[in-house]
Amino acid sequence: MSRPKYVASCSGGKDSVATLLLAAQHNEPLDEAVFSEVMFDKDTSGEVPEHRDFIYDRLKPFCEKELGIKFTILHADKTYDDVFHHVITRGPHKGEVRGFAWAGMCAVNRDCKIPPVRKYNAALSPDTVSYVGIAADEPKRLARLDEIHKVSLLAKYGMTEADAYKLCQEHGLLSPIYAHCRRNGCWFCPNASDEELLHMITKHPEMFDRLIEWEKEDNIFHRRLTRRETPSEVKARLLSKSQTGFSSPRSKYEMEV
Repeated sequence: MSRPKYVASCSGGKDSVATLLLAAQHNEPLDEAVFSEVMFDKDTSGEVPEHRDFIYDRLKPFCEKELGIKFTILHADKTYDDVFHHVITRGPHKGEVRGFAWAGMCAVNRDCKIPPVRKYNAALSPDTVSYVGIAADEPKRLARLDEIHKVSLLAKYGMTEADAYKLCQEHGLLSPIYAHCRRNGCWFCPNASDEELLHMITKHPEMFDRLIEWEKEDNIFHRRLTRRETPSEVKARLLSKSQTGFSSPRSKYEMEV
């Protein structure tokens, strides 16, 4: 009887990459790593550029050439462009363009991140084992795993989030995203920190300015990028703040190791 397929969900963040490294170190079965990439439009990734390059230029080759496993990149049919420019069909705002995603109610996650994952999972055999990057010091998240079809190797080997950060760092597989933030997410995320937003404004201004262009379009229902500010307001505030000595804090994981 053949063994089940073993798949690792991989965002490219420290916990999921550490999972790949642990599987290799402890000879755990692993056949494939899967990454769901949100797209801003059909040509532009929704990942912060440095993280996108890390995925394609460093992590994917590492998995395929050094670990000998398949690295699959999933995409949804919809992009953030589609989500933003969706015309509301009912209710008091019928006929208006939806606009930016709401903080806490992310239509991008619903329409762009999750659908390709569900489609991929539906094609898997019922006995497939999925490795999930949840650290040993995340008990609430670990409690949701059945430890049969959804397993945490980090928990199995007692690795905390700080341990995962250090392991990735030691192997040269720590995403450059951690130089200015504590999480990886879409560069237009409504929940992004000031550090993340300032990074895009100063390092990738041509990309952030596309949000400002959208903000100025006609018939937009939701023009705020964050809970309180439009993209142009975010840019003005953070550029003014940066001139007074604003800087990104060191990662809490870096401080612990």
